[in-house]
Amino acid sequence: MGIPTEMFTVMFALGRMPGWIANWKEMTEEGQPITRPRQIYTGKNRREFIEMEDRS
Repeated sequence: MGIPTEMFTVMFALGRMPGWIANWKEMTEEGQPITRPRQIYTGKNRREFIEMEDRS
């Protein structure tokens, strides 16, 4: 496509801007703070290692 390497970050952001703006607009209209949802890991703390050939 001929896009210079130094423009990759800009191209990445341009494609996501409508979603970012819609998210910001929705949160401000609903009176919510603009934050990421809290993520809490609920999986196991430790798991035993299983060799590749023993995995199903």
